[in-house]
Amino acid sequence: MVLCDDERSAFLLVVDKRLVDFDSQGGNQFSVYLVTHFELSDQSYNDVLSFNDDLLGMKHNCSYAMDTLSVKEEFDFDFPFNMLAIKSYVQELIKMLGIDITLPEMKERDFDKLSQD
Repeated sequence: MVLCDDERSAFLLVVDKRLVDFDSQGGNQFSVYLVTHFELSDQSYNDVLSFNDDLLGMKHNCSYAMDTLSVKEEFDFDFPFNMLAIKSYVQELIKMLGIDITLPEMKERDFDKLSQD
């Protein structure tokens, strides 16, 4: 999800805890990180909370928590010509968070079939 607030963008990173903690007690546990280089307005922050709740809050056997991950600058890449920059950026973020996951190898064409429908 990308949220624009006064021409600036923030992103959500959703981590499935089952991929990190194989000893979890079952159920779907997610960590949601609001990745931003600025402070969101109250309205925008509430929109993010509402989106998270709509996406994850009413699911059976599902829990989540959101935290803010502050970064120094906005993520910028040459869309649509350098889609692998997304993978590199996400890998940096999960490293910053101390999460022991390595994203799989990808090619530019792996992004061709993504849809927002």
